[in-house]
Amino acid sequence: MFLKPSFLGLVYLALFFALIKLTPFIITPLFLGLFLATIINVPERMFAKKLSPRWSKILANVLVIGIILYALGNFFPIVINQGRAIFTSLQDIEIYSQGEIELPQWIVDIINNLNQYLSDFALTLLNNVISYTPSALIAAILVIVTTISIGSLKSEISKSIVNLFPVDTEKGISFAKKTFKDFENFVQGQFFVAAFVGLFVGISVYVTGISGGFFLGVLAWVTNFIPYLGVIISAIPLLMLAYSAKGLIGLLIGIIILVLANQIEVWILSPRIQSRSLKLHWFVILVSILLFGQLFSFAGVLIALPSIMYIKNYWDFFVTKKSGIDMQKELVVDTEEEKEEE
Repeated sequence: MFLKPSFLGLVYLALFFALIKLTPFIITPLFLGLFLATIINVPERMFAKKLSPRWSKILANVLVIGIILYALGNFFPIVINQGRAIFTSLQDIEIYSQGEIELPQWIVDIINNLNQYLSDFALTLLNNVISYTPSALIAAILVIVTTISIGSLKSEISKSIVNLFPVDTEKGISFAKKTFKDFENFVQGQFFVAAFVGLFVGISVYVTGISGGFFLGVLAWVTNFIPYLGVIISAIPLLMLAYSAKGLIGLLIGIIILVLANQIEVWILSPRIQSRSLKLHWFVILVSILLFGQLFSFAGVLIALPSIMYIKNYWDFFVTKKSGIDMQKELVVDTEEEKEEE
């Protein structure tokens, strides 16, 4: 009984949760590396139609990793510079209120409190960045190493799956393959969703006369892979740049762009991707992300959907006994669709 796939599947899931809770700066980068390598597979397949496999892999790695580094490299300088500019403008308002024209006291109090809040937030952010720098460097190295080596690791892991399920091996292997195939389908489908969102944000920002359209489009593409939380991350520099360019009107324009991009993704694009890989209601997905985020912090947001895929397949294979012929058919259909895409 203790060696059956149904029992071992729970053990592996519990072990994964325990490791990511106890060693988040090790397991999370490894998972990010797997996630990133899966993303890279999409342009790699596109390039493979015209180029050799070696050059397709190199070009895809350079393209995706380069885009991510560009977004991260510009995020903090832009946020800091725009934050300083907004902070200065707020101070100017406070000084102006003490001149010939007096602003109401409640507005002055709000501005003063906001200035203090921004100062405290900047100091806290700086302290956190300094304290987490060593761990972040190690995590970055793990992400890069995992991303580069995941191709060879996949073949080795495929050979070792048999050892993970020594009893009823065929069912265990089918369960593992179906779960990983769902994960690949979701990530690769999300690649195109993120690309559309990034393109929409970049063009919208450029058309409305806000600076930084290319950067904001790239950032929207990168952060779109982080469910729900990515919108908040990309919104920070967008709203800052919009406010600096056009004041309150720019802030309103930025909010409209974010809302439109989010609604197009939630109601038109994402349902197709999620219905294929998750087949769950969006509210269940949202609650799962919030729950995992509460339990595992940032790592929980990343592992929420893959974990739900794992649990759903576990339920189908070992609880409802939907496995066998039905699950094998789904696995064959997914494999045939992948071959047709290639």
